[in-house]
Amino acid sequence: APSPTVVVMAKSGAKKQHEANKAQLKLLASVLNYTTVFHVVVRLCVRYKTAKKWNVVFFACTLLACRTSLTSLRSFAAPTYDADGELIDGGGSLRGGLTEYYQDLIYVGAFALTATTYSDWFWMSMLIIPAVGGYLIITKLILPYMSMKKQASEASAQEETKEEKRRRERSQRRQAKRRGF
Repeated sequence: APSPTVVVMAKSGAKKQHEANKAQLKLLASVLNYTTVFHVVVRLCVRYKTAKKWNVVFFACTLLACRTSLTSLRSFAAPTYDADGELIDGGGSLRGGLTEYYQDLIYVGAFALTATTYSDWFWMSMLIIPAVGGYLIITKLILPYMSMKKQASEASAQEETKEEKRRRERSQRRQAKRRGF
């Protein structure tokens, strides 16, 4: 059984993780909620004459992507409690890994929702998301796979067969005899 100090330290770390996740999720939800309300009030209420159907479609798609990301982050950061209601695990860290990309998507979406109240051209900022996704797929998946395949083919090309090795050694022995070694 673990000592009481280890259990207290683990609970302390779990509590810190839970508090950090809670604060980050609150910030992300606030950013998304405020920008959504701002967009609805300014774009769809005040400037309703300039809002076309495609504006509403872009708004809905952006909001859906951001809300889905926020929901995924919430489920990832969900803490675990025991039967007594005590915190066991503070949830996954929202720093690093895929969670960073979810947060970036929320921030880019919030920027687009805010900026498109000024000009529709700011919807183009949402193209950053598939561009970064394509870049990551190429640099993290495709290029390493291709270089690994190339290295494997070079290694197999450099391996000499038994027959080639026998001929090379025989040639080296002949050259050594000619030189007088």
